[in-house]
Amino acid sequence: MNKKIILLAMICLLAHHMFAQKELVKELNKNIIELKTISPEDDFDDLKGISEFVKNKKLIGLGEATHGTSEFFLYKHRMMKYLAMHEGYRLFIIEGDFSGSKAMNDYVLHGKGSIKDGLKELDYGVWYRQEFVAFIEWIKAFNVDRDLEDKIRFYGCDINSEYGVSRKLKKYLAHHDCLTDKLTQYLNMIIEQDLLKLLSEKGDNWKDEVLGELNTAFAKLKDKQSKEYDFMLHCKRELEQNFELRMDNAKNWIVLRDKFMAENIAWICEFEQNRKAVFWAHNEHVKNDKAKSVQKPVGYYLKEKFGEQYYSFGFGFNNGDIIGFNRTKRAFDSFGVPAISPKKSSDAVFALCKFENFIFDVRSAKENEKINKFIHDNLYHRAVGTIFAAEGKKRHHFRIGRLADRFDGIIFIRNTSAAKVIESW
Repeated sequence: MNKKIILLAMICLLAHHMFAQKELVKELNKNIIELKTISPEDDFDDLKGISEFVKNKKLIGLGEATHGTSEFFLYKHRMMKYLAMHEGYRLFIIEGDFSGSKAMNDYVLHGKGSIKDGLKELDYGVWYRQEFVAFIEWIKAFNVDRDLEDKIRFYGCDINSEYGVSRKLKKYLAHHDCLTDKLTQYLNMIIEQDLLKLLSEKGDNWKDEVLGELNTAFAKLKDKQSKEYDFMLHCKRELEQNFELRMDNAKNWIVLRDKFMAENIAWICEFEQNRKAVFWAHNEHVKNDKAKSVQKPVGYYLKEKFGEQYYSFGFGFNNGDIIGFNRTKRAFDSFGVPAISPKKSSDAVFALCKFENFIFDVRSAKENEKINKFIHDNLYHRAVGTIFAAEGKKRHHFRIGRLADRFDGIIFIRNTSAAKVIESW
């Protein structure tokens, strides 16, 4: 008898859950904007509805649930194209090395060098994708025949290469006759050796000596009013950030990295006279995340700095193929991601909506009682990093949190395909 009662209770509970989910999806369907195309080559008729979201915004964050999804690259290309052509955005900032991004900026602004050189200097293998190359070529084409002030600038905000920034500092100071033999020796050590090993062997005193020599060299520079000086001064700051990252413990590395990325974005925006900007990175960097955690993402600091002038888009998907780093092969590889989500997954709910691909403005939907509960529940969201473990545990491929805290908007692509790797590079 007890078993029958339990079974009946379970059936009633399941029926209630299914009804509640059906009602939620019904309400979501009233609040989503269909994406009729992914292609950046098509018109923007279906994007007119987002003008209210991005109105009066200075900075748009475009996330990605994986670094290896073709549709994410294509749609972010489309979004940047729309924002540049219809909303006046002229600054692009990516999860790539700050000082190294100058090579790509020179390419898109002046046609100097090549995309291959630019990607090498960014020092992040996830951008070696055909879709990203097409995006860069579009920026360069957009800039042709425009006045310099009307061109799109390209920047990185990450702290990827102590070797690269040391080379640039050495070259710049040598050109201005401010490079001493001692500083040359120090910079060569960083260029030729492992910085973590150097710092562990030589300690704080050595770090202080290097930075002291750098500060003395910069103080000797005669022209301190130029844009080049300001840029190189922040390159010096990037080297300082590298020291701090390497000297801290491994657990705190991601905390400092996001904090420094946000610092660099704020500097870039000010340096570029507060042009309207787009920040392209993983969801886990772009997200606002009001959670009471030591690990604050870039978006948390951007919200503090820019307030409502920062709008973050998170990307979600249901299933498909992705490119991820295969530790066994020591190379990027294609993986299939099945439509299997843990319980209480936002991606699983979005997959039930009437449109395959859509935009959902999280903030405006808060007025709807059913949706408000949904976005304030702790839900799992797909979050695949550079490395993909096909048999990985849930924590490797999902993050949990409240949508209302994490993103201002969601871009959902139901079925995805793997990005195209440029293997020859």
